[in-house]
Amino acid sequence: MNDSAPFSFGEISEHQEAIAKQNRFEPRTVDGKEWTFDHLEAFAIKMTIVVPPKISVALDVVVLFSNHCFTRALHVGEVLTDELRFDDERETRALDEERYTLSKQYLLYIVKNLPSRRILIADPKRPNYVTLEIPSGQGHEVRQYAVFFEVEKDKKRSKRVLLRIQSAYVPEHNTKRLKDAKKINFAVLLKNAYCKG
Repeated sequence: MNDSAPFSFGEISEHQEAIAKQNRFEPRTVDGKEWTFDHLEAFAIKMTIVVPPKISVALDVVVLFSNHCFTRALHVGEVLTDELRFDDERETRALDEERYTLSKQYLLYIVKNLPSRRILIADPKRPNYVTLEIPSGQGHEVRQYAVFFEVEKDKKRSKRVLLRIQSAYVPEHNTKRLKDAKKINFAVLLKNAYCKG
């Protein structure tokens, strides 16, 4: 049974003011290879939700990506070359080849399919996330690719919701948080964010 709400892709050109400088990424050369970030450009989804008392609301959902999808935190005492340093004026992080490669392979697919997926949520106070099993590259083992995000009603437009992809990576091990996570429908997440805001 598919209980997801219908959705379509909208025009991101109508939402340019919602895209901050830290959500735009310029191409970079790393170890002689060009890293491009077209797959992490903001985009818009149009989706209708039903709020009490049975009122249909057509929402624009603007999807924004963070550099944490292709960078990692610095290790204690780590010194980076200029090539591997990523500084967005708020924090300095290290470019991470695995995160970048996985974001190119899987991230956009996962995010564009959120409206039809069940989303894991472990704690209402922390970001929602969804996982996807991916090949490990070593035999028949699989790994979990975790995409962490949050949804909030936009303060500038009443019928717009911002979906911020905060991070995406393969956790080193299955945490208790992942194991105990409950599932929620994307339309319910949007409704909760819209009604809360």
